[in-house]
Amino acid sequence: MVASKSALYHAAIPLLKKVENQFPEHFTTAIFDAGYDYEPIYRQLHKYQMRAVIPYNVRNEGEYLGFDENFRPTCVREHSYRYDSFDEKNRTLKFTRPKECATCPLRDDSLCQKGFKIKCDTDLRKFTYPARGSELWKQLYKERTAVERVNAYLKQYFQLNNIRHRTGRKAKLHFNLVTFIYNACKLAVYRLNALLQVQTQAA
Repeated sequence: MVASKSALYHAAIPLLKKVENQFPEHFTTAIFDAGYDYEPIYRQLHKYQMRAVIPYNVRNEGEYLGFDENFRPTCVREHSYRYDSFDEKNRTLKFTRPKECATCPLRDDSLCQKGFKIKCDTDLRKFTYPARGSELWKQLYKERTAVERVNAYLKQYFQLNNIRHRTGRKAKLHFNLVTFIYNACKLAVYRLNALLQVQTQAA
């Protein structure tokens, strides 16, 4: 049975508390899918000084005027400002003028700002660090998709979705054996590929 999004959300905060209790200040980033896009989770991560990498889940919310889909400010012609940097001390995102400003007739108009500084505390869910849509945000989220691919592989080919044991102890042993075999296979393939590469270069 697959847990509902609501159940996953309610399980996330106790899990974060347990992780922080057992490994204080060990983890710096939390990467979740859009089902975990709830403000209490962001507040919990903020409390532990962890970065939140969670896709924005549009619900029954109106358009956020003056901002694009990644909550970057937009100019009067609706061009998105570019993410520039993050001030860790003040927890502030800095955005600079869009590239379109170079040829825009309004670039010297009073309506056109040279840049924006937005505190993450303004809205922890919208203004995250790394900034939504930034290269760092995308790079970190790719790590989650890589993990999900491994999980899917283990569930499908190693039948982790079909564990049928009466005790948790046996299920845990089954899981540990499967992951051990998977990691051993990956290590063997890695070493074989490295050896073949050396042989090819020598030839």
